Amino acid sequence: MKHTLLLFAALCCFVGCGKDNPSGQGGSGSGSGTDPDPVSSLIFSQDFTQGLGSFTVKDVDMGKYTGKVWKFDSANAKYGAQASATDGYAVECWLVSPEIDLSNYREANLSFKHAFAYIKSGNPQDYFGIKVSADGGNTWTDREVPKWLVSYSYFELAQSGSISLRAFTGKKIQIAFVYKSTSEVVPTWEITNLTISTERETLLPDDAGDQYTGVPTWMELPQVKDAAAWHAHTTILRFDRVRDYSFSYNEPCLVADWVAYPLYDQFTKNRVDRENSSWTADPFLTKQSNVSSGGSYEFSTKGYDRGHQIPSADRSGGAMTNQHTFYSSNVTPQLHNFNGGIWNNLEMAVRGWSSSANSTDTLYVVTGCIADASCPTVKDHDGKAVAVPKAYYKAVLRLSKGSYIGAGFYLDHDKSIAASTPIKNFAMSLKDLEAKTGMTFFVNLPTDVATKVKAENPVNNSFWNLK
Repeated sequence: MKHTLLLFAALCCFVGCGKDNPSGQGGSGSGSGTDPDPVSSLIFSQDFTQGLGSFTVKDVDMGKYTGKVWKFDSANAKYGAQASATDGYAVECWLVSPEIDLSNYREANLSFKHAFAYIKSGNPQDYFGIKVSADGGNTWTDREVPKWLVSYSYFELAQSGSISLRAFTGKKIQIAFVYKSTSEVVPTWEITNLTISTERETLLPDDAGDQYTGVPTWMELPQVKDAAAWHAHTTILRFDRVRDYSFSYNEPCLVADWVAYPLYDQFTKNRVDRENSSWTADPFLTKQSNVSSGGSYEFSTKGYDRGHQIPSADRSGGAMTNQHTFYSSNVTPQLHNFNGGIWNNLEMAVRGWSSSANSTDTLYVVTGCIADASCPTVKDHDGKAVAVPKAYYKAVLRLSKGSYIGAGFYLDHDKSIAASTPIKNFAMSLKDLEAKTGMTFFVNLPTDVATKVKAENPVNNSFWNLK
């Protein structure tokens, strides 16, 4: 799947790293990036890292509050423009842009990074908003912020998504960031990296996968046989951009053949609850390629769960990364008792192996399914046929103090497998798993290390505790 490379991507610094900090540089191959439209252009930008720039503060309703709401703190410049009041005060205060000339444009889209905290009740939209004026500030129109990929209890920078300004092209406009507090709820909102561009995002900007022109050298990656089917999601974790997970999508079957990801404590420490939100479209895929899960459909009526390939619990360290596990590219029709039984047992074991309490630095995981044209299917909400995999597997590679060990697991997708079955029954060497699946795992391991690691039977290594 080819994607448009967004103009603003060149403005962003991307670091795709796990704890092992591999280079993350693109290798050879056709990749999924294409050149931007040569007529596209950046119309306006303000990063707010050196002050409020040409923006002005408009006190709309300050009540008895006499302090500043919108401000810039040079000691915390990376947080950009910051809005907050004091407990007990209800205020409304706007941060207003200078006049921005859209006279010569037919397309314009606003995006920015933002974070918030201290919302004890309600939704972020109750306290924060965007307004646009095209008549010198006499009248203002609300514009919806599409993405609030942040937690209510702590700051986590995230992208806003594209906010279309097409209705205002051909005019001169102003933009206002609206902040409100109440006597009970006094939140904080932070804004950085504002851009207005003629490009409309075809991807969520927090994914940043469209920056790749080749497959990176990440340790978790298996051999990527079709670079056009390969996609990589990235995320914000503890204020750093890190790789989240990669996948190779099987378009005819509407499932990912495999999902690969690094796993370590920051990803699994429960800072957020499972989102339990509706599965949403993956921005890398077209509507026809996405599994539609709205309303009632055959997964549930025929006894299948929407089974995660990368589990939600493997990405509980941040709201954004947890929501990514609910992209439809990560779903497969999985038998209910299999998903909640033996497969869940294996997932929990994998998380345990990844823990620093077990002296693991990073666990690299490939989760995959076996699906082809001979598989039975169930229909999604739109009536598209989704393959029911014949089997599932996991390949895991443990890095601890510079040394690697590996293990493979292969399970037939069979409702007769009892949850009490020892996972030892499904264990095998990575070499045997490669022979069974036709895959080549962990291709970025040095050859001599790979030969040794892949040959070892995990049952014989006490670390895996396969009894």
